[in-house]
Amino acid sequence: MGIAAVVAAGAFSAIAKYLFDRGLVDRNASPPNIMNFYKTYIAHTRKKTGRIGGAFWIHSMSAGIFISTGVVYTIVRLVLPRFF
Repeated sequence: MGIAAVVAAGAFSAIAKYLFDRGLVDRNASPPNIMNFYKTYIAHTRKKTGRIGGAFWIHSMSAGIFISTGVVYTIVRLVLPRFF
């Protein structure tokens, strides 16, 4: 889980850096809306290259692995012992 969390955070920082460097999102927005980061990144990379940027796919997969691992761990460690 730790590795997946670090990879997801690193990929998100790459997305944020991409958006900040191009002035596509406001760095000083309080609080920043994370969904706008994703939507803006997807729209901009798709318009520029015709594809969704790789950092988004890495972030999505790592976040999914992190969440799935947490759910499986919770079921195996906390739920199943109550039945057996």
